[in-house]
Amino acid sequence: MSAALLTELSYQAAIRSLDLQERGVEQLRARTGTLLAASSLTASFLGAQAIQRDGIGPLSALALVALASSIVLCIYVLLPKRDFVFDIEPSRMYESLLDVASDESELRRRLVYWLDSFWQANQDMINALGRYYVGAAVALLLQLAFWSWALAASIS
Repeated sequence: MSAALLTELSYQAAIRSLDLQERGVEQLRARTGTLLAASSLTASFLGAQAIQRDGIGPLSALALVALASSIVLCIYVLLPKRDFVFDIEPSRMYESLLDVASDESELRRRLVYWLDSFWQANQDMINALGRYYVGAAVALLLQLAFWSWALAASIS
């Protein structure tokens, strides 16, 4: 395998990796929107019934804390993040790589490392967003458990 072919394949892989990351963030945000809706619906149906039957007791208060936690975590995931980089600013690329423009292999090699650094920085933020998403899902499950427990206690 020639160095030029290796450089080209690496460059294409780096571009594909950033595209996949961007789609992953979009999917995470879509799932987070669904989680936010589920949290709201749980509070609307179960919470309304539990509060109507018993008022705001300790279980309902815990469920409300879980609801607030889920909402805050979901909103954080859904808010735009300016630090993500899924492409290269053309003018910056031009200025940075002008000195190696005559050597196509070196140009692509530098781009590979540049794109890889973007991928790594993005991945760190994506991992953090994933943890917030998991926290929101756990808060939803706790909310569901507390509302159900409050309703069961008021029925018996």
